[in-house]
Amino acid sequence: MTIQHDDSDRDPGQAVPPGAMPGLLRRMLAARHRTERDQGKPPQLPKASPVTPARAAATACGRVADRLYGLAVRPLAVEPGAMTLAELPELLPERALLAVLQGPGDCIGTLALCPEVVAALVEVQALGRVTSRPVERRRPTRSESMLCTDFVDALMAELQLSLQGLPGFHQMPGLRFATALDDPRPLSLMLEDRPFRSIAFHLSLGGAEAREGRMLLVMPQSDEAQPLAPPPPAAAPCEPAAPPARTMPDIPVELVGILCRRTVTLGELRGLGAGKLLHLPRVRLGDARVETLQGQLLASGKFGEYEGCHAIRLHDPHAPAAGGATPDAVMHGLTGPDPLLPPPAGHDHPEFGEDPFRPEPAPPIPIPLPVGRVAG
Repeated sequence: MTIQHDDSDRDPGQAVPPGAMPGLLRRMLAARHRTERDQGKPPQLPKASPVTPARAAATACGRVADRLYGLAVRPLAVEPGAMTLAELPELLPERALLAVLQGPGDCIGTLALCPEVVAALVEVQALGRVTSRPVERRRPTRSESMLCTDFVDALMAELQLSLQGLPGFHQMPGLRFATALDDPRPLSLMLEDRPFRSIAFHLSLGGAEAREGRMLLVMPQSDEAQPLAPPPPAAAPCEPAAPPARTMPDIPVELVGILCRRTVTLGELRGLGAGKLLHLPRVRLGDARVETLQGQLLASGKFGEYEGCHAIRLHDPHAPAAGGATPDAVMHGLTGPDPLLPPPAGHDHPEFGEDPFRPEPAPPIPIPLPVGRVAG
């Protein structure tokens, strides 16, 4: 059963029931439009909301994330502000990735990304989506900073276009990514003791499994700062980059080869110098290790030589030996001398000549002979 409210006999001073408000407003707007059409005037357009720095920054952040990765970003709060260098450490997110920004002249700023924002940017490039898995409590890595570089540069270029000329951002400096820090203490030495403009972002990144993170942009603001020439117009939106296949293999990773380790005392360490011999323990060439800079074991293999360079032939240390052969021969099918092993003694490399590190052969041990007379 539907009840209709008749407003024709309603007193103008009488309160309108809440359920009748949408219908009343709709009739009032329709009556005004009919009056304007009867007078030959086009309907008036609604007044556009004024562009504020907060609104422009929120739009720029969402536009960059969508253009680069197809990532949905919903701004929960964007607050422009001002601060001093002494206040900066207290306002930075905890364990943030600090992108140091550099502009024309001596303009230096920073963009702090909290671990949730860093995790969302890494996941959308590596997995193609944002997950809700917990973030580890650790410092950001160098690989994570490299994956965030494109987002930082694109965001600063978009902010330069969007904020230029707005109150407080009349001369927006053209800042771009220079380096990354995982410790906020060097910032007090890199930044000048002067007032700074700031924009604090509180964002929701992703779709159903969204992450909430914070970013803090800190940049110098002065009348002498000259902005960079505006960047070329942004290209038409392209398809989101395919995450894993083309981006992850290009990330550089530093590895080290370990043949042996030896512990020395502080006195032995201080006594090392030019020409000093450091005796190493006896090791097998097949026990070489490939590790990361943090000491994580990735693989093991046999140390040797290949085409004039040191090399490590990788193998599976857990592979069982078969037929009495060594594990290396089973893995690699070697039936003769291993080409990665150094040549035996007395056979120096034809290109490099004699091996200066080969020890001198021991002199022959004299054997006493019995002395006697020979009968003539």
